[in-house]
Amino acid sequence: MTQTPPPPGVFQQPAYGPAPVPAPASAEGKLSALAVCALVASGIALVPVGVVLGIVALFRTQRLRQRGKRLAVVALSLCAAWTALGMAAIITGAAVVASHTGDVDAFAPGTCFDYHDGVDVTEGVDVLSCGNPHDGEVVAHQGLGSSYPGEDAAARESVVGCIGDAARAIPDADAPDPAVTRVKVYYPSPDAWDAGMRSATCVLTHVDHSPMTGDALDGSSLTPQQRQVLQTTNETVLLRLKLLDVPASGWKIAAALEQRLATADQAESAALAALAADPPAGTTSDLPVSLHDLSAADTTEAAQARSVAAGIIGESSWQSRIDAGDQPYLDTTSAYKDLRSSLGVPAPGALG
Repeated sequence: MTQTPPPPGVFQQPAYGPAPVPAPASAEGKLSALAVCALVASGIALVPVGVVLGIVALFRTQRLRQRGKRLAVVALSLCAAWTALGMAAIITGAAVVASHTGDVDAFAPGTCFDYHDGVDVTEGVDVLSCGNPHDGEVVAHQGLGSSYPGEDAAARESVVGCIGDAARAIPDADAPDPAVTRVKVYYPSPDAWDAGMRSATCVLTHVDHSPMTGDALDGSSLTPQQRQVLQTTNETVLLRLKLLDVPASGWKIAAALEQRLATADQAESAALAALAADPPAGTTSDLPVSLHDLSAADTTEAAQARSVAAGIIGESSWQSRIDAGDQPYLDTTSAYKDLRSSLGVPAPGALG
C-alpha cells in the first residue's frame, strides 16, 4: 500500500520516540590514579609504598586498558634507584668505619687515635681528630730492611730509628708536655714479621695515660727561624726523654740510646756553633749566646753519654743507674731551656 503524501500546506508533526540512553563511559583510556600515586611515593623515597603501588598499577593498566603504564614503570625504576643508593651508602659507611678502626701500624703519620680497649694498641685503635683529646698520635714508621734482624736487634733499631724519625717529623719536640710525653715504639715480633709487618710504628703518647691535645706535627705557629733551630735540637730532646722510660730489662736498648745520644750531641754541637757564628736573620741579639752555651753543653753531654753507654753491660748495671735516680744531663737541659727563651717559643708542654 502506498502512502499518500499530505496535501500542500498541511503540516505533518514528526514522530517522536524515547531518547536513546547513552552508554556508560568506558574505563578504557582513563589515567590510572594508582600509577600517579606510585610515582609520587617513589619520588619522595617511600620505596615500599612505591613498589606496591607500582606493581598494582602495572596490572590494572593492562587489565583495564588504562593509561599510566609508563608512570608505573618510572615509579618502579625510581624505587630501584633509591634502593641502590641506600646499599651504596651502607657499603660506604662500613668502609669509612673500617678505615677509622684498625691496627696502629695501618695508619699514616699525623693520625691521632684512642686505644680501642682504653689501655694499649693490642685491640687496635680508633682514629680521632687531633683537635679532640686523644691517647696518642702516629708520628713515623721505621723500616727494618728486607730480612728480620732478630728480636733484640729489631727492638734496638726500631727504638733508635723511631727517635730519629720522630725528631725530623715533629717541629718542636718539647711542645708536648715533656713530663709525661714519650715516643712509644711498636716493632714486629718474628710472627708479625712472617705475617708481613716490615716496619716499626712510632707513636707519641702520655705515659700516665692522660689525654693529649693538638697535633704534634703541626708547626704552623713557628717562624722559619724557630723551626731551623728546633730541628737541630729535637733528636737529643727525645733521646733524653726516652732514656727516662727504659726499664732494666731494656738495658740493651738503653745502651744503644746512650750511644746515639753521644753521636747526636756531637752533630748538634757543631750545628749550633755554626748558627751562633751566623745566626738566622730576624732573631734576638741574645740568641748567639744561647746557641754557644748549648753547643758547649752538648760537647760535655756527649762525653758523659759515651761513658754511660760503655758502663751498661747488663740488666743490673742499668738497674743501678735507674735506682740512683740521678739526672746527669741537667746542664744540657738548662741550656736548652735558655735557648727556647731566646727563640721566643712557648715553654715546654704548651701543646699538652
